[in-house]
Amino acid sequence: MSSKEAKINLTLAFVLNNATIDDKGNVLQNPSASVVQANIVNRVKQSTYAKDFTLVWGPSVFLDPGTKNGSDSDSKGYSANVTAVFKGPSGDFRVVTSGTNGKSNYDVNEEDNDILQTQANALISDAPSDANISNGAMAGANNILGTTASNGDLVSYLQSQLASGGAVTVVGHSLGGALASVLALYLKAKLSSATLSCFTFAAPTAGNQQFADYFDQTMAGASTRFFNSKDTVPNAWSASTITNIKKIYSPDVATPSDIVKNIDKNLGWLALLNYQQPTAGRQQLTGAVNETLVEHNDQDFARQAGYQHIEAYLDLLGMQATDVWQPPVVATPAQASAA
Repeated sequence: MSSKEAKINLTLAFVLNNATIDDKGNVLQNPSASVVQANIVNRVKQSTYAKDFTLVWGPSVFLDPGTKNGSDSDSKGYSANVTAVFKGPSGDFRVVTSGTNGKSNYDVNEEDNDILQTQANALISDAPSDANISNGAMAGANNILGTTASNGDLVSYLQSQLASGGAVTVVGHSLGGALASVLALYLKAKLSSATLSCFTFAAPTAGNQQFADYFDQTMAGASTRFFNSKDTVPNAWSASTITNIKKIYSPDVATPSDIVKNIDKNLGWLALLNYQQPTAGRQQLTGAVNETLVEHNDQDFARQAGYQHIEAYLDLLGMQATDVWQPPVVATPAQASAA
């Protein structure tokens, strides 16, 4: 797929990631559908590469329920998944779902970090019995498929538009990328007349080796997976790659000792889970440490990890910061008073 297509898809992914953040950088709790829709429409129109794409379904917004396994009342009502469908000028469709909302404990604890596994065929009937995905990926996919928008549910909408064929690309960044790999397989089975493809950025693993093999076989020639070599997230949760994080920014920035210890502690367990990335459409972007972020303090690793997971993808694809809306940094009360 062309560089232009990568830029379009990254733009749409970033717009969805930030759909429940207002123009001042505040993350919205219990956002109204009209506000989320306006954010998406306005930011796509203002983008450099996706301005000719039209929002045709959604957005659907699954909100943090605030009650399950560590989620609390402070987290309730923040978006855990935002999903939308866009139609391009050539008539193709892009199904885009969001990455992690750090304000949602459900998103972080359940969809991101619940890496115990369940059989993929509980959702995708054709999946082999030994193909497993994380509990978090299963929950996220079910939340997306079960949350309706003002114009119905996702599958029914796509079936109505693609009864005579057409092209659909499922897109996501980070957690959205992992979920996209599951959704693409599900939608491929449901949309027999359509041509399905999957395009992800910075995705962690969604499932075990058998799931990755099933994805590669089913999506052969129809998948693209971009990852930055300096991004920690795509290295999770495979035992064969997670150790890369221990020296990922060396010698410029040391990985905190607690992260190193946690990796070493869990290697045996991760080896048993056998998480693996699909190999189909693998596209490595060769990243480099952003030396302007190295301040020689205890925040160096977090700053670098944040940059490499988000802004670095713009840089590595030859995009400018102004090509797609990104939230401004919200000053803390202490910073505001000092300004």
